[in-house]
Amino acid sequence: MTAPKLLADQVDDEIAARQGFEEILDLWRGEEFELLSLRVTPSDGSRGYFLERMVYASRVPACCWEKLQDVKVTWQGEGRVSLAARVGLEAEGFGVRFVNHVFSLVREHGVWKVPAVDILTLAAPNPQRVPRKIPLRQE
Repeated sequence: MTAPKLLADQVDDEIAARQGFEEILDLWRGEEFELLSLRVTPSDGSRGYFLERMVYASRVPACCWEKLQDVKVTWQGEGRVSLAARVGLEAEGFGVRFVNHVFSLVREHGVWKVPAVDILTLAAPNPQRVPRKIPLRQE
């Protein structure tokens, strides 16, 4: 691959990864947990575990300009990027709090995905709260 072609592919990946990550945050904010579960790479291989934890999320991404700030995307190779960002998270009774985090995104079959553990860490699930949605059982 020639240098200009490689550079163009790199820039395309960086732009697409950022857009993909914003879509992931929007799915989470909209409580579209089934669709969200298709955009994460489960660390334990269980999509059901991810869904069961997300319904107890104590934080959700903020809206609009507070959702994602200070984004820096670094190309790691074809289909892999590192995305460092300041993510705005809403917690009931506390307003918006910002968290700096670095995410390792991978492209699988044309879709950008983030590790489930990163989303669960930001979501801070609390099983003592009322679930947002009743999770569907995954067989």
